Amino acid sequence: MGCRAAAVVSIVAALLLPGRQARAAFEEWAIGVKSGTLGLGGEIATDLVPDVLHLRGSVQWLEFDFDVEIDDIDYDVGVEFLNPLLLLDWYPFAGDFRISAGALFNGSDIDLEATSADPIEIGGRLYNPGDIGSIRGESDFDEIAPYVGIGFGNHLSQDRRWGFSADLGVAFIGSPNVDLRITGPFADNPLLLADLAEEERKIEDELDKFRFYPVLSLTLYFRF
Repeated sequence: MGCRAAAVVSIVAALLLPGRQARAAFEEWAIGVKSGTLGLGGEIATDLVPDVLHLRGSVQWLEFDFDVEIDDIDYDVGVEFLNPLLLLDWYPFAGDFRISAGALFNGSDIDLEATSADPIEIGGRLYNPGDIGSIRGESDFDEIAPYVGIGFGNHLSQDRRWGFSADLGVAFIGSPNVDLRITGPFADNPLLLADLAEEERKIEDELDKFRFYPVLSLTLYFRF
């Protein structure tokens, strides 16, 4: 998808801009390592229109765990981010300030698990722990999330080989989808299945606050 997008933008630039600038597309390259709210990763950038429009792609990885109480149930939550990001960077003043837009390809995995030694309330109904076993589930967001942001630092500046750049933006990852199940003997109980569906809705409401995900990052880059 990245190659097709780059080809389309390059053709448009070739048709709309003076020949000298169009022929310069893809002549400059830079690579970098980056860290931020999407984790650690790498980045590559190239020019589409020198000093004006750049194409940038990156991928970052992050894994962490935390505990959260939702509707009086304590969940252990495991999160793994693997998020390629494809951006067009516009430098309106031909300097270090840029406006970026593109897409985040959401490869995140979110796992939930809850186990209790005491009776547990699910969907407003009490169940014995021996009947429930553990509550396990997964959550995901939209696979492709639009991204907009601003940044500082020009990867392809002719003034330097090494440098830092920063990004501040937001990815619109959408509302979550949650799927719960239990491991105990009541796994196929119709009442419990209905109560689990209610519990899924409550977790989705809790996670809905993250549908606008902040993207902050700092990149150390090298221009070839």
